[in-house]
Amino acid sequence: MAYNIAYRLLACPDTAAEATQEAFLAALNDAGAQECSFRVRLLRAVIAACAKRLHRTRSVRPASADGSASADHPLDRDMVRAIEAGIARLPIEARVVLVLADIQGLGYEEIAQVTGASRAAVGRRLGEARARLRDWLYGTRPVMGASSG
Repeated sequence: MAYNIAYRLLACPDTAAEATQEAFLAALNDAGAQECSFRVRLLRAVIAACAKRLHRTRSVRPASADGSASADHPLDRDMVRAIEAGIARLPIEARVVLVLADIQGLGYEEIAQVTGASRAAVGRRLGEARARLRDWLYGTRPVMGASSG
């Protein structure tokens, strides 16, 4: 899960592996913190490691595990690429909640714990991310500014 999130946020296998390794070390070093589960600490660390890399590079190419559509969702390759390109263009806050909710299947409460945002902010960010992705897919191609909430 940690690598998958990093890969979806960074869109580069090597960079995602580095971020995941860094996140595991950070989460293990924070093992004394009992305010939340290891899973929450790990996901927080993954997001932080990815954000640090994104701020350094400012460029992301769309991620694709194997270039093919999922068996559960029979999308053609062009649609998969378009979705991945749209996700890669989202602001980091919107991308994080979209990946955690729609790819990893986490609920609002756990996303709120991981991101440190309120449940209401998670809902707003997710709605915004989905709307921007929809606009991207249908050709509106909005300018991607900072996320609110």
